[in-house]
Amino acid sequence: MARYDVFMVNALADREKADLIVRRLRALKFKVRYDKKREHTTPAPKDYRDADNSQTVLVVWSKDSCDTSQSDSDWVHAIAHHARSKDGVLLQVGLDKTVPDEPFSEDKRYALSGMGPRKLVNGYYDLVDELGRRDGRKDLREWIDLKASDKAGKEAWKENHPTDPLSQTPKPKTAAKAPAAAVAASTTTGTRPAAPPLEMSPPTVSKQTEDVLGPFMLAAVGVIIVGMLIMSAAMRTSAGLPAIAGAGGTALVAQCPEGQIPAYLLEEEAPRVLEPGPIIDDTE
Repeated sequence: MARYDVFMVNALADREKADLIVRRLRALKFKVRYDKKREHTTPAPKDYRDADNSQTVLVVWSKDSCDTSQSDSDWVHAIAHHARSKDGVLLQVGLDKTVPDEPFSEDKRYALSGMGPRKLVNGYYDLVDELGRRDGRKDLREWIDLKASDKAGKEAWKENHPTDPLSQTPKPKTAAKAPAAAVAASTTTGTRPAAPPLEMSPPTVSKQTEDVLGPFMLAAVGVIIVGMLIMSAAMRTSAGLPAIAGAGGTALVAQCPEGQIPAYLLEEEAPRVLEPGPIIDDTE
């Protein structure tokens, strides 16, 4: 499916008149591919692609575009030959009485001589009728003749042509594009949107929980302290048992029940007495 309704081909010297034709066609909702800033005079690959993606290639013939001694004329002729090689694509208009060379002189041309910003000619009406026929549109001539103040007439025309692009209501711009524009602006200026501050939310303990845990924690600490004191006293007692037993076991008998103390701890060692032995004479 064609991306454009019309691909505009004209000489650089005819740019002002070509602009007028393009504005009028776009006012009728025709999609026109027109490179207003073109400076090159040799066809580029993009020129051929745009011509292939257009339903109609509209060639504007004039004294300047027909003058083959000028390099810009080569651009016009090359695109015109490319369009003529395809069936039903080429469409021609003449800005003056200059006749193009063959084979274009044999094809029909719509005369636009004398057309201005406030003046239309019969050739323009015929051109619009042909473009409308190719695009499946009707009665465009009637729309052109309606005055800008004739709102009732335009509404009646739209009711009779509900599928025509002129009858379509333009879609409103959505507000979703505003954030994208802001992001693009920040990217262009090298700045980034500030990140939201990080909020810390530490856990909180309710008053009821504090009232329950407080006495429980104090009781637990008290139990631990008492246990440590008992263990400390037991360790000191066990460490003093041998010393008390060495004194004759009196303290052990007082502390331990009968039959629980080994007998060797209760026996007192008798002092050892050295008996004199024989005297040996080792002087001989």
